[in-house]
Amino acid sequence: MNPQNNIEKLSLEQRDFWDSLQLDILSSTQDNTTEFFQAFIERNLIFSLLFRGYSVLEMSAFHKLFHSKDYGYLILLELTEQKKTGLSGFMINEFELHHFIKEHLSKMNYNCVLGPLLSNRISLLFSLDELLPQDLHREQSLSICQELIPLLEEHFHAKVAAGVGSIHNLPSIYPSYTNALASLSYSSTSPIVFYSDLKDYNSTNQFDYLLTQKHLIEALRTRKADAYDYFGLLMDFIRPMSDTMKQNKILELLVLANNTIDIDSDNSTKSFDYMNISKQLIDASGEQLIDYAYQTFVTITSYTKPQNSIDYSNHIVKATREYLESHYADDISLEAMAEHVNISPQYFSKLIKKTTGFNFIDWLSMLRVKKAKELLMNTDFTVKEVCFMVGYKDPNYFSRIFKKRIGITPSEFVKANSFLNNKN
Repeated sequence: MNPQNNIEKLSLEQRDFWDSLQLDILSSTQDNTTEFFQAFIERNLIFSLLFRGYSVLEMSAFHKLFHSKDYGYLILLELTEQKKTGLSGFMINEFELHHFIKEHLSKMNYNCVLGPLLSNRISLLFSLDELLPQDLHREQSLSICQELIPLLEEHFHAKVAAGVGSIHNLPSIYPSYTNALASLSYSSTSPIVFYSDLKDYNSTNQFDYLLTQKHLIEALRTRKADAYDYFGLLMDFIRPMSDTMKQNKILELLVLANNTIDIDSDNSTKSFDYMNISKQLIDASGEQLIDYAYQTFVTITSYTKPQNSIDYSNHIVKATREYLESHYADDISLEAMAEHVNISPQYFSKLIKKTTGFNFIDWLSMLRVKKAKELLMNTDFTVKEVCFMVGYKDPNYFSRIFKKRIGITPSEFVKANSFLNNKN
């Protein structure tokens, strides 16, 4: 057999193993409740409101679903590792973060709508009945940040900074986002930065357009959500310019974004309609130019295919897969697994989470449950026997893990499977 075919076969086996388990873990960890779907709707509506443009219907739905008012402002939270471990890719469960923030803000009697977790930043939209004086706006947002940040830092073991944007009419909330984003660039000075205070910071710290453009290109090449942030900073910078200057700068950035994606993507992207985009820019003016720029940027970048979170080629991932398949019934610990691949437990834990999206215990328990399902469906072994065969010593604990992953107990699973077999 061709050696290349052997390599491709192994690669497919790697993908089948990890992809199958990943899908099972995702299915078992999703809370398909009203709360889960509301969180999903929230994130999508906020993303549309900030980056993609919104329809009158969407805005009407937004008001009805979340009881939003006429005005609002954004707080942008940035979460980073408390201690550097030598591994990039600090990861947080987005739904867990969403639920945690909503729960604690509810206790504080604040109605807030949350956006998606883009890279390591999440936006919090607070709506208001009317424009607040600056001192009241500061008092409210400071109270929120001072109470929420310590809770987030303790729960997620992260360093948290907050940028607070200015108040705007809700349909035109985007400037509050860019305000908050600009404020975050000063978070090394203070963990909570108000946009209204930026004039008081070091005036020599000027915005570097070319450096931000360079960061945008790098983020596009690596398919990072930071690209939206960098594009937003560039838009904020050109917003005060004349329409002609805005048109030229926007066209330059859109061409740059498209070319970066086209060069670095394995897949062909939709051709860049230079003439039509130029015409649309010429026909627009003022804030319409900025809105069109965002919509076109999102359209261009949406043609890229994000990199899979699992690095199948990583030799640690390969060794982990082989060991798990052969020893899942053994008493495996993270420390023993790390020793097997000859790295420290801390580094192994971080690496597995970074390259596969889930931690080692998730993979092991899901693999055991998957094997248990196969045994319960295809053999006459009892639940207790299967429990021991897949590596668990306590049938009650096994039952709890099985129910957590599958939604029903092993005994209920056997009954359901028996019923289906008899029916067929």
